[in-house]
Amino acid sequence: MRHDPNTYRAHSLPVSEWPIAHQDAWDHAFKKHGLFAKPTAASKWREDSIAKTRKGYGSWLSWLMRRSGLPHDVFLASKPEDLVTQDHVQMYVDDMSVSNASMTIYNHIQELYDTITNITPHKPKSNWVWLKAAWQNLRNDATPVRNKLPALKEADQLEALGLKLMCDAEAAPERNYHRAEGLTGLQRALMYRDGLMVALLIRRPFRIKNFYSLSVGTNFLIEDAGITFDFQACEMKGKRSMTVPFPVNLLPHLKRYINHYRQILLTTSAKAKVVQSHSSRIDALWVSHDGTALTQGPLRVAIKKRTEQEFGLRIPPHWFRDAAVTTLIRDKPESAKITGAILGHTDHTIVQKHYNQSQMIHASRIHYKNICKLFEETLSDTTTAA
Repeated sequence: MRHDPNTYRAHSLPVSEWPIAHQDAWDHAFKKHGLFAKPTAASKWREDSIAKTRKGYGSWLSWLMRRSGLPHDVFLASKPEDLVTQDHVQMYVDDMSVSNASMTIYNHIQELYDTITNITPHKPKSNWVWLKAAWQNLRNDATPVRNKLPALKEADQLEALGLKLMCDAEAAPERNYHRAEGLTGLQRALMYRDGLMVALLIRRPFRIKNFYSLSVGTNFLIEDAGITFDFQACEMKGKRSMTVPFPVNLLPHLKRYINHYRQILLTTSAKAKVVQSHSSRIDALWVSHDGTALTQGPLRVAIKKRTEQEFGLRIPPHWFRDAAVTTLIRDKPESAKITGAILGHTDHTIVQKHYNQSQMIHASRIHYKNICKLFEETLSDTTTAA
């Protein structure tokens, strides 16, 4: 008898607690086995992808152990293919549906599919066609918890915000503590940095990991021939290298940031001075207020804070990718064909999603303008009649 599904809470079982056959199959599929061993498909995966998939499969095993009603000795003696059945997967999806978002459920089933197809090389992929269909159907039906369309801004608006922040940082008066006016040098540096990040991210909408990990001399090259982003295949989700130039219109702002404001961030705060005295040179392009490399969390917070101050809505960095592409498609519909290259997507259905989204946004804005115009005309006629 199954437990009440309302009590189910997702938990990922550590690899050390997996059945032995599952541990062995995982190690064989996802680890490198020496110079002369034939590489597996999964051995080429990025570490982040491996960690995500491992956690997803751990959630599946945890659910099986606690919720499926499978005897524990049978669970421990099982092979991976023994447990992945249509009945079990249906029960798993039903359980998750009670307390998880549709996007979470889709991700877990995709992670299960990615794992089982790699750790059962003795089984043909056709053996898991039904599971692939399941995650594809779940993906088609999945909807984000937050509706981004009302909050999504056009690329020009976001770039204008970035330029405004940099301009305001330059023009801000020095801090007067007696009058509680102006900005400190550190505050100005943070505002300028955030402005450059916003303006650059909408021009070059990289994935957030690639964006925050920019490092001078590694994937951010400053050379006589120009400034370029140079990502190796292992750094990219799509496993394809990418080299693109820095936006020409932002070059003066980049120069100002590197020569002036970045130095302030590296040396101003008390913690930054300690870091400078005990650490080697920091090559990270984006520097935090305490003189260390800016990490993903604080970068997200900074961009959400600046967009909320300007628009009244917190816009996360990932939405910049939507804004960049939907604006591009709106202006030049034929550019839908190149959105996959811009976002690093290889799935044509995701490209189609962005095309549809751009049309929805454009139509909704036209509708809103027409409603406003009609309201103004009605109000004007009423006033005239009075």
